[in-house]
Amino acid sequence: MSRRDPAPMPPGGQRSFLGLSLILLLAVLAVPVLAVAQAANGTLLGSVKDESGSAVPGATVTAVEVRTNISRSVVSNAQGNYIFTNLAPGLYRVEGELQGFKKFAREGVDVNVNTTVRVDIGLSVGSLTESVTVSAETPALQTDRTDTGRIIEGAQITQMPLGYNRNFQGMLVTVPGATRPQRPHSEFFNSQDSLSSNVNGQSRLANNVQLEGTDDNHKTGLLTVLIPSAEAIETVAVTTSNYDAEFGRAGGAVTNVTFKSGTNQFKGTAFAFGNTEATVAKNTFSSLPSVPPTKYLQSGFTLGGPIQHNRVFFFGDFVRTFDDSGRITRAGLPEAAFRNGDFSAASTIIYDPSTGNPDGSGRTPFPGNRIPASRISPIAQRILANVPLPNLAGVPLGGTNYETPYVREKRTNQGDIKITSQLSPGNNLSVRYSY
Repeated sequence: MSRRDPAPMPPGGQRSFLGLSLILLLAVLAVPVLAVAQAANGTLLGSVKDESGSAVPGATVTAVEVRTNISRSVVSNAQGNYIFTNLAPGLYRVEGELQGFKKFAREGVDVNVNTTVRVDIGLSVGSLTESVTVSAETPALQTDRTDTGRIIEGAQITQMPLGYNRNFQGMLVTVPGATRPQRPHSEFFNSQDSLSSNVNGQSRLANNVQLEGTDDNHKTGLLTVLIPSAEAIETVAVTTSNYDAEFGRAGGAVTNVTFKSGTNQFKGTAFAFGNTEATVAKNTFSSLPSVPPTKYLQSGFTLGGPIQHNRVFFFGDFVRTFDDSGRITRAGLPEAAFRNGDFSAASTIIYDPSTGNPDGSGRTPFPGNRIPASRISPIAQRILANVPLPNLAGVPLGGTNYETPYVREKRTNQGDIKITSQLSPGNNLSVRYSY
């Protein structure tokens, strides 16, 4: 039997195959990006009307992010309506113009993640060289959405004296329907100090935490994997009911964290927070004369700015935490007499295990409830020699008779880098790396 090797692929075929493979790879990579985009952006919509209240079709509406000067434009439809979908969060100026009318401008339009903002445009007859500028606050009540929740600004997080390494989840207590956040699991399993809350009576397992549209949940459902630095957060959007279809699996709260982005101006911050045992109150129930040594210091910096003005921007942050927590451990340890086999002070009778019948009867107690030294294992004696003696007096037999301070040391380094770019008037690219 003979074997024939397959004929080699011609050079043109190889190029076609590589090209097809590249297209498929890009398509696969694009799928999660498209899926995430809905949750990480906002919507801006409204209507364009003239002075008589009639719809104005064909008007050009432009949304300009004032800090980056990135803009998008749409044209009002036959009913005079316009809409910007998947609009990156930011502070916008909305402009409307049409030949024969004065140019309209609305300043200070704040678009957040998973929100819909309405800006209605009124055009007055006149020349395009004339303009009408309107300044007004964005309405607190959203009339174009049915979901409910709260937007927590980054400034509120950084200015609030939060515990647990300044975890933003401590702010969930300000969300209507949410209970006070609790720290699930032990420190061993929850070293990142994740917090969770019951929302509207639902289980904590019904919550969903996202970072810019990407799930940030541990497989147990109770823990958040990555806790961003408070200084790196732009906004935290918390939705508690009537979610969009993309959040259908959640029953409690959907928390979406947006990281800060760079702008056309270089900006940076440096910070440090700390305390020592001098600022910690003594434990009332401790017999120790002073507070165990404690040292906490969280320090870091942020920096953002343009790589290419009006197009490519960066933002980065770094945080280092030294957390030496002074603590007290308590235990019930055997007294010196017990270690030598003298249990005369104990009410429990100690029986000689070498006596007795197979049915458990006929056992003989040790005289005076004392075990002879020759019957004590030398291995057990060596182990007990390394166990400290009780240091608390007046403790009933079997109680907690030992107390000592110790320091739990914890060191963490954390950082993020985010690059944003406008590829075209309708397409933006955002890349972030966190560790």
